[in-house]
Amino acid sequence: MRRRARPILGVDIDNVLAQSDACLRAMFRELYGIMLDEHQMTRYDYMTYGVTEEQLVRVFQLFNTEVCRTLRVVPGAKAALVRLARCYEIALVTSRNPESKAGTEYWLRAKGLPYDQLHFNDDKHALGIPYHAFIEDRHEHAHLIAETGATVYLLTRPWNAAPLAHPNVLRVETWDEILDHLL
Repeated sequence: MRRRARPILGVDIDNVLAQSDACLRAMFRELYGIMLDEHQMTRYDYMTYGVTEEQLVRVFQLFNTEVCRTLRVVPGAKAALVRLARCYEIALVTSRNPESKAGTEYWLRAKGLPYDQLHFNDDKHALGIPYHAFIEDRHEHAHLIAETGATVYLLTRPWNAAPLAHPNVLRVETWDEILDHLL
């Protein structure tokens, strides 16, 4: 008898598994004296807040090649992902630049985060992956993924406070709340 495949759970990395925004804001402060508070980040676009393109390129180059190896895990994410990996095939799908692949894989191993697939692509909705559900922090990604039929759990962040525009997108506050929905 053939074993039934596990449903696929898509999971974003930055600000879902990794505390990336806090790290990036600290880098802008340390390198350029630009002070950005999380609560003011109503758009996930640092140039909106006075960061130049040159500064952005430099910070992300450092982030992708070095700093992504040192990020903290979002509270509750590791324990939840370990539990979810028993029931779901975990497809990590990130908008990170592919140059961060080695650092990202290192970080995932070092933090003991389970996964079955790892994709670097900003078009998360267009990869042809039949997501059962997806965990995301970006409003625009959540709604595009929801259009594929998947349920999307949008972790509340200052930059995704806009009203939800798709019935398949559900706002959640914590990983415990995600577990309540998926287990």
